[in-house]
Amino acid sequence: MSSKDAKQGSTRIAIVEQSLIDTLERLRELEPGPRVRELRAKAEGYERALRGWTTRPPSEEQRAALLRLVLELNVEVMEIGREARG
Repeated sequence: MSSKDAKQGSTRIAIVEQSLIDTLERLRELEPGPRVRELRAKAEGYERALRGWTTRPPSEEQRAALLRLVLELNVEVMEIGREARG
């Protein structure tokens, strides 16, 4: 992996980490319910996958896939938050 690829990979990982932090914070602010629990479980699963990368580095495809999933989750949680505020 070139240094440019490594830097891009670490940037993606940093985006995933921050997005998960933001998402879990938003979920804590929402009224508990089945949908919130489902989304929290998803976020926690993504967190576990991310932690696993410390012992087994991901491929570029894995990084890109988790980034996409986490950003989609983040958008979904923001939409639910807007709906809850009315």
